[in-house]
Amino acid sequence: MSRYLRILNLVMGQNAAAKAFFLIILLSGCSARNPNYHDYTLVAATVSQEQTVLPDTATLGVFPVTVAGWLDKKTITWSDGGVRLQSSANDHWGEPLPELLTQAMVQNLRQQVHSGTWISSGPWVRNKRPKVVAFVDVQSIALVNRQLRMSVAWSLEGQDQQVIARQERGYTLPLASDVSTQALVQTLSQVWGVVANHMLQGFPGLGN
Repeated sequence: MSRYLRILNLVMGQNAAAKAFFLIILLSGCSARNPNYHDYTLVAATVSQEQTVLPDTATLGVFPVTVAGWLDKKTITWSDGGVRLQSSANDHWGEPLPELLTQAMVQNLRQQVHSGTWISSGPWVRNKRPKVVAFVDVQSIALVNRQLRMSVAWSLEGQDQQVIARQERGYTLPLASDVSTQALVQTLSQVWGVVANHMLQGFPGLGN
C-alpha cells in the first residue's frame, strides 16, 4: 500500500477531475491485491447411499439448520479438535453457513428418497407444515489429523410436535484430498450426506 500512498500524495495537488481518476486507479489496484479470494458452497453428497423408499404421501421438512455461534461467520472456520479456532482469511462462505447447510440437507434428502416424497425447507405456514420435520444443530466442525470431525444433534418431530427420533453424535471422514479449504468443504458435503441418511433411518416405519 505504501506505493499507492506515494501516488496519492503526488496527485493531491491536481484538479478535482485528476484526483478522481487517480483515486479510481488506486482503489482498483487495492481490490486486485488478493487474487486468491474464493467463495464456497455446499453440494449434495456423492457418496453411494442406498435409496430409501418412503410412502408417496410422506412429507418431510427441514427446519432452518442452526450452528454454534463461532461457526456462524462469513469466513470458513473450524477448530483444531480442542479450544483453538482456525479460519481461512481468503476463503468465505458464499451464503450464511446455516442457509447453505439447510439447502444441502434438502438436496441430500431428495437424492436419497423416492421421487414421490415431498421435501421442503421451513419455516412454513401452519397448514403447509410437513408431516415430519427435521431439526438439526451443528455443534462443532473440527479438522484433526487430516480428518473432518462434525458434531451434530438432530431430531424428527411429527405434526403434533412429538419427538419421533432424536440423536446426538459425531461424524468423521478423512479429507477428500490434501489439507486445504476446498478439501474441507468437499468433505463437509460428504459428511452432511451421511447425516441425512441417518435421519432417514429415524423416519416412522424405517427406524432400526
